[in-house]
Amino acid sequence: MQQRLSPSPNLRRVMLCAGLLVGLVGCEIGDPFSKPAITAPAAWDAASNTAVAEWPDASWWRGFASAELDGLMRLAESNNRDLAAALARIRQAEASAKIAGAALLPTLGADGGAGRSWSPTSSSTSSTRTASSGRVVRNSFDLGLTAGYQVDLFGGNRAGSDAALDRLAASRYDRETVALTLHADLATAYFQLLSVRDRIRLAEDTLRNAEDVLAVLERQRQLGVASELEVAQQRNSVASQRATIPALRQSERETLTAIALLLGRPPQGFAISTTSLDALALPAVKAGLPSALLARRPDIRKAEADLRAANRDIAVAQAARLPSLDLTMGAGLQSSALHTLLQPQSALYSLAASLTAPLFQGGRLEGQEDLNRARYQELAETYGKAAITAFGDVEDALTSTGNAAERYTYAREAFDQAREAYRIVEARYRAGTVPFLNLLDAQRTVFQANDALAQALLGRYTALVDLYKALGGGWAE
Repeated sequence: MQQRLSPSPNLRRVMLCAGLLVGLVGCEIGDPFSKPAITAPAAWDAASNTAVAEWPDASWWRGFASAELDGLMRLAESNNRDLAAALARIRQAEASAKIAGAALLPTLGADGGAGRSWSPTSSSTSSTRTASSGRVVRNSFDLGLTAGYQVDLFGGNRAGSDAALDRLAASRYDRETVALTLHADLATAYFQLLSVRDRIRLAEDTLRNAEDVLAVLERQRQLGVASELEVAQQRNSVASQRATIPALRQSERETLTAIALLLGRPPQGFAISTTSLDALALPAVKAGLPSALLARRPDIRKAEADLRAANRDIAVAQAARLPSLDLTMGAGLQSSALHTLLQPQSALYSLAASLTAPLFQGGRLEGQEDLNRARYQELAETYGKAAITAFGDVEDALTSTGNAAERYTYAREAFDQAREAYRIVEARYRAGTVPFLNLLDAQRTVFQANDALAQALLGRYTALVDLYKALGGGWAE
């Protein structure tokens, strides 16, 4: 039959005093959190009629209507090294939060032991067994549980746990920032690759046209119609055109390598099947309302989470300067014989409360609080700067999308006019009404206008990518 153990009156008084101390002293400390006030603009200056009160879809790159690009994005999310490192940082923050949260819970430990001691025979040891050698042998056996708990009198432990949770949130926002940068970099590199392929094709077409003109000139020279000067000038044009192609092919190779590295794989054997930007579509601009931008950008959310954690660190530093209360309780069994260890009379228990307070630390605790306050002020300025920068990023990106579209319109018109001028000059040259130099200038102008058109089209795509990045992509909490 088991017997219930009840604490003695003295121990009950200790427990009552500890409870009263907790009730009288326990209180929350720390400064109330308030992030810097940021006034959002009412509207985007550059939005005009192109912006709507909507935000990009989470998979914003699908608006470009490229199944290949969508597949590359999925590969990057699975294999990119920077993204994997960011995920590892999240796991580190989770472990840190678990460690910090443990301070709010009691501790429990178990111990057990057995011992034997020998001493010379003495009349006072009649209750012990005397060995044949004249020594007294004493056995001891014990088994017990020990529980401890630090009372969070001033909320320092809670503040430390909450600060760790805030840093966990910050690490998650940081991962979203890395993902947003990855998506933007991959889309930009993909568009650059397709654009350089368009330019290579254009250069090769222009080269073939220049070679055809050179062949005509050489036949005319043989007939005495064209001069050596005209043939030399066209040969110079052909050679110059050929010289542009290796540089473009090098750019294609480097861009392809950059894409492979973003996918977390070696570039050897890697290929992209799409050959032209003309195979893609240009999505409509969705700029959303400025007032919601601060809640969308993961970098700003990270800055806010860091600021919250720094605020809680102040409370942790303040609590370290105040008294702390530790409660310990032990219960166990102790006997000189193993067969009596589990009997009720072998039971014992203990209860203790200790109150400690730092009296002199040489300024270390005050310095820690000052350090945490200064860190909070720094992060407050960082948050404010991040918010203002975000508005500037969107404004610049919106302006860029408008200017890129306008630039493309003019580049298209310039190319059309250059091509028409070349057609007219070529016809007149064949009729013998204009000198060859006019034809040479016209074909150079067509090539330059066509190349500028290809780069202007790329500018429209990259401007949209910059806008999506400035808007926080399609990220949402």
